[in-house]
Amino acid sequence: MKRTDLAETFVTAVTDFDINTASLDEIRTIQELVYERKVVALKNQTLTRDGYQQFAACFGELEQFKLKSYHDPAYPNILVINNRNGAGAVGARKLGNMWHSDSSYLAEPLPLTMLHAQQIPETGGDTLFVDMQSVYDDLPKDLYERINNRQAVHDVRWTYKVKEDDVGESIQEIFTCLEQTFPASTHPTVAVHPRTQRESLYVNPGYTTRICDYSQEQSRALLDELFAFALTPERIFSYQWEPNDLLIWDNRSVLHCATELPRDAQRVMFRIGVNDGEFFARDVLQEHVA
Repeated sequence: MKRTDLAETFVTAVTDFDINTASLDEIRTIQELVYERKVVALKNQTLTRDGYQQFAACFGELEQFKLKSYHDPAYPNILVINNRNGAGAVGARKLGNMWHSDSSYLAEPLPLTMLHAQQIPETGGDTLFVDMQSVYDDLPKDLYERINNRQAVHDVRWTYKVKEDDVGESIQEIFTCLEQTFPASTHPTVAVHPRTQRESLYVNPGYTTRICDYSQEQSRALLDELFAFALTPERIFSYQWEPNDLLIWDNRSVLHCATELPRDAQRVMFRIGVNDGEFFARDVLQEHVA
């Protein structure tokens, strides 16, 4: 097993590793690497769907994507992302094309995401990442003081994509249904990782709608300031996919964003979500040093 760090604080590629023959100890090493480096790319992994699920289950409990039904009918824990999903093909054509942390709108967000490249286009289709532990560490004192010990509201409604079943419903009816099915959740603005005790700024443009105890105007201005600080070009890592890549990331510690592709591009990905235990540590936050 060989690791190559692709950026200073996060993202590591692993070669000379085969999921199909890996021991449980070797898989545990990969899991600890995910917690340390937040994004890990396992290169050149040729997998069956059964093998993929068995590997993912070593990290924790497999979770179905709760918002839409784009699963492989025979493998309900595998969400299919298919850029050419016409003619009855299984899969979501477009998913995650905004900065977010997976499922932060849920009362219990998704800790780990795995994405395996089945087909990739010759160019484009990169996935962007930002290290939110590093962002937290670098927060200026005034920003830190304004978010310290605060809670933020996360809501899926504003980025929901209308699907075929919604045809004929009014926007209000769709929003009411979403509010009942996926009510907004409130989470700390700072996530303390239960395994590493590292702290991350836990807000995102896709789902975070308000920071509590501020007026709507104050909250919006503060969120805009935080996102402008976090999403500067020098903080963004663009992962360029290669065939059979398996990417694993920790949603407690990073934001990610899918990039646009032409409708006719050939891109098929298999996604598995994993619950590895508590999302947030219950410890008291340490003092921030800036």
